[in-house]
Amino acid sequence: MSKFGTAFFLQSHVTCQLAFSLTQFPLTLSLGVIQPDLDPAQPMGDSAKEVTEEEIEQAGDVRGEAAKAYGEQKFEDAIGLYTKAIELNPGNAFYYAKRGQAFLKLKKPNACIRDCDKALELNCDSAAAHKFRGRAHRLLGQFEEAAKDLRQACKLDFDEETDEWLREVTPNAKKIEQHRVKQERKQAERKVKDRLRAQNKARKEQDKQKASAGSTGGAAGGFPDGFPGCFPGGFAESGMSGGPKMAEMLGLMKDPEVAAAMQDILANPANISKYVSNPKIINLMKQVFPGFDPNGAGPFGPGAAFGQEKEEKDTPSDSSEPKTKKDSADFVDDGLD
Repeated sequence: MSKFGTAFFLQSHVTCQLAFSLTQFPLTLSLGVIQPDLDPAQPMGDSAKEVTEEEIEQAGDVRGEAAKAYGEQKFEDAIGLYTKAIELNPGNAFYYAKRGQAFLKLKKPNACIRDCDKALELNCDSAAAHKFRGRAHRLLGQFEEAAKDLRQACKLDFDEETDEWLREVTPNAKKIEQHRVKQERKQAERKVKDRLRAQNKARKEQDKQKASAGSTGGAAGGFPDGFPGCFPGGFAESGMSGGPKMAEMLGLMKDPEVAAAMQDILANPANISKYVSNPKIINLMKQVFPGFDPNGAGPFGPGAAFGQEKEEKDTPSDSSEPKTKKDSADFVDDGLD
């Protein structure tokens, strides 16, 4: 693509972007922008150079010639002379600002901005650099940047031309700024709404999980159905109603270590031997099974089934008939002895 074709493409792209903004958002702007210049960057001198007194004087003389050429509207010659002055004394911010002014006369706003950036790097209080960079931004349709630079230039060193340029860009700059602030506010409000929506969703999910956990809770924390083979869920056996001991047992059952141990013991009663030295397990077993002895009989010891001792004492033997006492009313002496 030729240089002219590239410039035309870029300008068309800028115009399309502005047109898109105007169709999306009702902004009425006074444009008057120009095509951006695409020239290679101009020489900026050696910033590390140690300048002598002689070079400073020579640069001053060249600068006088450049000003004369500029006054005669020989802007190309002025640019060449300012470049020579910059090479002699690259630390002088004023030379860059004046060369930027000459680029501005040739409708090269990008080159002007580069020179003014360099001038402000050397001297942030250069009113000339702010002034010419502000004008360059205006020619590129960058109204907010233009207003900012021109406002600063008037603050540093007021002149009629700078004030006129500032008044020219201010309406467009205000419209763009107001529109931008409005869009930023809408985006901020949208983010707040999205965040609140996410928080409400997370809160509802937590409440749902808590409700689900509460409805499937049950006896003894980790044992909703009680201890299989021992007693039903909820400790509903006699002598195991509510009270301090029940609360203590429930508290023990919530201990993951205790819950795991009880599951292990219920799976194989002989495993009680692994927990004889654990006071929490033994304490719980004694509360659940009154009279429990970890070293005694029962399914948790070496002898007969635990919990059957009382049944064996209370159940009469089926192997013999009830005997009648001699002195009872049912005894009749047959007189044979």
